[in-house]
Amino acid sequence: MAKDSRIPVTRFMLHPRYWGAWLVVFFMWLISWLPLPLKDRLSRLIGYLLYKTLHSRTRIGRKNLSACFPEYSAADIERLLQKNLQQMAMGLLETPQAWWRNMAEPVNNARIIGMEHVLQPLQNGQGVLLMSGHFTSVDFALTLFKAALPEQHKLSYMYRPHDNPVIDRMIVNGRNGRNARGHTKYQVKELIRWLRGGNIAWYACDQNSGKAADLFAPFFGVQTANLSAPSWIAKAGRAAVVFMRMHRLPGGVYEIEFSPLPDFGKQPQADCEAWNKALEQAVRQQPDQYFWIHKRFKKRPPGEAPFY
Repeated sequence: MAKDSRIPVTRFMLHPRYWGAWLVVFFMWLISWLPLPLKDRLSRLIGYLLYKTLHSRTRIGRKNLSACFPEYSAADIERLLQKNLQQMAMGLLETPQAWWRNMAEPVNNARIIGMEHVLQPLQNGQGVLLMSGHFTSVDFALTLFKAALPEQHKLSYMYRPHDNPVIDRMIVNGRNGRNARGHTKYQVKELIRWLRGGNIAWYACDQNSGKAADLFAPFFGVQTANLSAPSWIAKAGRAAVVFMRMHRLPGGVYEIEFSPLPDFGKQPQADCEAWNKALEQAVRQQPDQYFWIHKRFKKRPPGEAPFY
């Protein structure tokens, strides 16, 4: 995928089976026009409705939160779960603005900490692998980060293509329209060349990867399946590795923080443990702003009972 490339509309995307997806795209475009304060208020209502209706997902979220915060009472878990669904709703509402609307005001209000950990390696001609997680503000925060980067520095992101081609086109074109490009898991060699070229790549491998997961490390005290891929990508790409935290704060402020992960790429198990620790520390700052309704702990160590 070339820089600033767009996925064009093709004839098969116009088939009636995709008309529903086109309605979703149109609805998302309409949402993009709503001001952020209104989206914040709407997210509370939508989050409450999701909490009351998405029973399969709330069961997953409740199980995850109870395991990760054993010190919380049942009532605390329910309050946190409801807040989490509100934050998930806000992520859905704010993302179209990052794809289609003017971002000047959020960019001006963004608080970025530790940017030097990204810029210094780039100034030395070294690529940067940004290890991060699925925070609820991910698309919005990445757009804010791109706006803060000097124009000569290029950003890529690892992603899994959506099964629906119309929705995939919306996501990819929205992200690439802000001077980024994507790499799928089938383009690892291209990603390594990208990093060797002194560019930036964002990678969040904190979701269940099934058979591909080959390491286990603690995350909130739970042995969690992980990939060794970031280690050998960092090593082969000769990249500096930096952890990226992203959170919403009151008053429409978005905070992004970068912290280095030294010696990453030398030992996969140690890398996995260091990255999980950094992610856990970030999640603890705003525990309602993480993707808790995903089956993060689905794959278990050999001989361990199913988690869900």
